Amino acid sequence: MRTNAITKILANDKEYTKSALASLDLESFKAIDKAMEKLDYEDLGELADKANEIIEAHSESVMARYTLGAIAFVRRPHEDNIFMQNLLISFYDVQNWPAVEFLCQRILAYNENRYALRMLADCYEETGREDEKWSVLERLVKVDFDEKKLTRLLGDHFNELGDREKALLYYRRTLTRAISSHDGDTVKAMWAVLLPLQGEDYGYFLGIAEKVATSVDKALALCLLTELYSHYSNDTSKAILILKKALEIDPHSSQAREALVKSYKAKYAKSSRLAECLKKSRLSDPNEDIAKAIAFFETDIAFDVGSFVYQRSTDRLGLIQSIDDRQVVVAFNKASKVSMAFDMAFKALTPLPKNNIRVLKTAVPAKLAAKIKADPRWALVTILESHNDKCSLKEMKEELVPSVLSQKDWESFRTAARRILQEDPYFSAVLDENDTYMLRSTPITQEEKQLAVFDSEKDFYGKVKIMRDFVSKGLDVESEAFSEMVVYFNTCLAKQAEGVSDRIMSSYLLLDQLRSHEHIATAVIETNVTFADLYKKVDDKIRLFDRIGNGDLKRAFLENVMACDRSWSEVFRKCFPYYTYAWIPTCLKNNGKSSVYIGMVADSVHSWRENVDVFLWFYKNADQNDWVKAGISREELLLTLLLVLDYSASNIELRKDVSENRKRNELVTGYLFSDRKLFEAIDKGDRDLASKIYSIVANDRNIDPGHVIEVKHFISEKYPDFTFFDDNPVQIREDELIPMGFLCTKKALDEKIREKEHIEHVELQAVASEIADARALGDLRENAEYQYGKDKQKNLNARLRTLSDEIEKAQVITPESVNPSRVSFGTTVTLHDRIQNRELQYTILGQWESDPDHGILNFKTPLGMKLLNRSVGDELDFEINGTPYSYTVKDIKVADF
Repeated sequence: MRTNAITKILANDKEYTKSALASLDLESFKAIDKAMEKLDYEDLGELADKANEIIEAHSESVMARYTLGAIAFVRRPHEDNIFMQNLLISFYDVQNWPAVEFLCQRILAYNENRYALRMLADCYEETGREDEKWSVLERLVKVDFDEKKLTRLLGDHFNELGDREKALLYYRRTLTRAISSHDGDTVKAMWAVLLPLQGEDYGYFLGIAEKVATSVDKALALCLLTELYSHYSNDTSKAILILKKALEIDPHSSQAREALVKSYKAKYAKSSRLAECLKKSRLSDPNEDIAKAIAFFETDIAFDVGSFVYQRSTDRLGLIQSIDDRQVVVAFNKASKVSMAFDMAFKALTPLPKNNIRVLKTAVPAKLAAKIKADPRWALVTILESHNDKCSLKEMKEELVPSVLSQKDWESFRTAARRILQEDPYFSAVLDENDTYMLRSTPITQEEKQLAVFDSEKDFYGKVKIMRDFVSKGLDVESEAFSEMVVYFNTCLAKQAEGVSDRIMSSYLLLDQLRSHEHIATAVIETNVTFADLYKKVDDKIRLFDRIGNGDLKRAFLENVMACDRSWSEVFRKCFPYYTYAWIPTCLKNNGKSSVYIGMVADSVHSWRENVDVFLWFYKNADQNDWVKAGISREELLLTLLLVLDYSASNIELRKDVSENRKRNELVTGYLFSDRKLFEAIDKGDRDLASKIYSIVANDRNIDPGHVIEVKHFISEKYPDFTFFDDNPVQIREDELIPMGFLCTKKALDEKIREKEHIEHVELQAVASEIADARALGDLRENAEYQYGKDKQKNLNARLRTLSDEIEKAQVITPESVNPSRVSFGTTVTLHDRIQNRELQYTILGQWESDPDHGILNFKTPLGMKLLNRSVGDELDFEINGTPYSYTVKDIKVADF
């Protein structure tokens, strides 16, 4: 038996003293691993039973525990392995460091287990391997989200090494964890560490203060902002923003209000209206609403001599020439000055700063264009600030094209702008408004951007994908954004008492996968329920599986079924039509259920109408041995393919599931004709098979006529005397004045068929890809690449229709069917030109072969028609377009074609 080697090791196992355990080598573990490589699913079950018997008798059995742990790695590789963890603790306690390292690496090969990481770090420290220890600690803090002390320690370590980037990463992560755990002391300590290191990123600190005010303590947030204000006391503009944030948190802070008034005085010291504006706004009055006072002051102070203003009603820009408490004089151009009452001016005019895009367009258009091209981020900030911090790409284009940028320059700018808008933390998309963005005063993290997309997504499985993308992008799973996503799925799962739907099952599977496969501790399942509990409540398990709208979750469902349902192979068989991937067949074959798999292969042919896609999947993926075991011959397989071709084409004609059936039709056409499977079958088969194939192909009006002709010629080449049931040989008869139909040579037909297939399978697919790339650039109406692609696609489709029509009408003329007694298709005629006294020679063929420069005439051209049916010795006199011709027919012979 294949389990004998391991059984022998288990039989020789013994009770180990601490000293024996401390000196135990690894050879028995390695022997068990090597022997297990040869075991199948049934062998593992038998081995597990023996190991469990030993555990019942000797709970501390080292080899039995290791064997059960190794089996668990095979069966449930991503779950916590209790047997290996307990064994690891035993060796850790006696400080057998080689065994500790070996077991840690075995566990970590399957998942980032935080206990194994912690013990491996200790192992490296005890054995003097410092560099490896720090590397393991980095891995540990990624999976242990409660760990703040080690995260801070990593920051200090990299700071000492001079690696500022990594130091900041771990310091900021420590601060985030402190906020999440409401640890005010650590928040304050990390703020003090980060401010000197990263003080230039004031937006980050403003955002942190906001989070502290919301999650920890408002008083602490104000304390932090006070420190930030001191740091920026010499930068008046930033100081004002910090003080405004402090007053948002505590509108009644007299200290912040006094500091804000002081900062405004410093910023607007040169304004002639400063005192008046401060007085009118009542900024110093503690009883005045601070938000209203700030808004009034900032609007009022903007009206001053030399300030630009915009009049929306007339869409014009002006410059304030003079101002007092009664009137404002504005120069809208050199020849136009307008006086208006102050109150009216305050309502009708919008003051603009000198960096407003309207001002820059008027004052320095050439420099503006150069600046936009050189610095797209600056341009985005300028435009958004000029539009109250919110603007769409369409509005940006209207602002810049053609007054500043050309269409070509705009397209280059737009490409750069899209990337910046998506990646820069100071820009965020406005949900439910197409291509609209806003400028932020504090940075928004990628996590927050992803949460906004998650919240706006209406489809449940759309939300699943967004959460998975969140994890795959390596975003912070300790963030509030991720926690809110977890809450959403836990809320869905909490409804399981009312019955188990696909959404409830998917919520469990998603959180379970994130927790067990990705080892994300924050993906907590709050409801006390297991997969088995949910599974028992499901009446129609296959229908529920079909409704799960995510491939990864379908696989997770099946993995859990395999672990808890003894009849799992039957469930897999029934689920396969709804999850046609190799994973199910592989599981069946690798776990002693090959007979179920072979049954599925046979059923795919016998019941192909019930699920066409299953048959097509097996046709592509099953090997010849599988078909032999299933009792399916090559002939039966090929004929089924032909039936599927007809079935899909008929459904397209009936407008039934058109998109799906078109894909199937193209796939089968590719197998039969492009991959030459049909011709291989004819070549390897006998005459009866060829007759049967042609009968199906020729009688199926949904099959491309070009393919029918191609099959006919292939058969006739193999069997020259083959009689086709629909054969009506085209003979050029002496008494036939004008040949009818679309006559051609076999060579020309083959070329046209190849051209048609190249357009279908190469050129149209390439242009579809070009159109998709162009569409991604947006603004299709003015997208030159998109319009060019659509025109090219239209022309290709027109050419394809023409070719298809001509191929369908084509009648092949062979040299044997040509009668050289008269001029006809397929003859070469020698003429004596009596007017110019010279010999001429023409070959009469069809439209496809026509090449007048080389003497090949289309029989349907005016000259060709005049020559048809003439015999040797005939004299011809005629005019074409006013030109006289006079010929004598000297010779007629069968052309070489």
